[in-house]
Amino acid sequence: MSLMSLHQLTPKANTILRHAFLLIVLLVCAYPLFWMALTAFKLEAEAQAAPFALPHRWVLKNFAKVFNSGDFGHAYLNSLLICVTSVVVAVVFSACAAFAFALFDFKGRNVLFIAFLLGMMIPVHVTLIPLNLLLGPQYLNIKESLWALAGPYIGFALPVSILILRGAFSTIPNELLDAARIDGCNAWDVFRFVAIPLARPAFATVIIFNFLTMWNEFAFALTLLGPDNATLPIALNNFKGERGMYLAETCAALAVVVVPLLVIYIFAQKHIIKGLTAGAVKG
Repeated sequence: MSLMSLHQLTPKANTILRHAFLLIVLLVCAYPLFWMALTAFKLEAEAQAAPFALPHRWVLKNFAKVFNSGDFGHAYLNSLLICVTSVVVAVVFSACAAFAFALFDFKGRNVLFIAFLLGMMIPVHVTLIPLNLLLGPQYLNIKESLWALAGPYIGFALPVSILILRGAFSTIPNELLDAARIDGCNAWDVFRFVAIPLARPAFATVIIFNFLTMWNEFAFALTLLGPDNATLPIALNNFKGERGMYLAETCAALAVVVVPLLVIYIFAQKHIIKGLTAGAVKG
């Protein structure tokens, strides 16, 4: 079909083609999750013998093994604790910095903002060796503890968080800010009662994006944590046997890890899209 004939298609035909394309993309993206969910309900022998077939007999023993694994439950709590703490601290710091960059005029503002953005250009894993030395016994001596991850997680979350929140704060009409000041609000009150409520979609984006990144992070957790403080990505590796991966149990563990995140994303996707586009157009 030529380019001219594509332009001559009726609006209904264009809609059908777009929907067909999106359906194909959806199937390609959703199939791994669908396969994971099916495999989680199979017996191990069946999962190895017929990995792409429907379960012959649906079982829950894989989930029971996952929940009865003390290491997995401990790792789940560790991931939840470090991710929630790091996200809260990163959001607080980045919100204050983004508000200042967006609405205050001070000397060196643009230079300092660019300096923060340069952090996005640094491959995070090149800092593993310096961090390994800094957090080791010769300096801070917190390596192998859970809090060894807090600094790297917060630090690497700041640049993109500041970028998104600054864009959201910069779209706030000056009339609203002036009205708040006339009503007696100082800078802190404007930040709390005007800027934060109007930038909720951007905050949702920053929170979810950073939480997912920290929740799935593997390299820093593997390098900086001790054997008694594993996080979920490390704990998933324990389902590997002597001759390979326990396929059914691994899929059950992955389902326990992934499903809550999918539910959160489905309900918050509207806020994520609004947050990512905040600041694209001002006025």
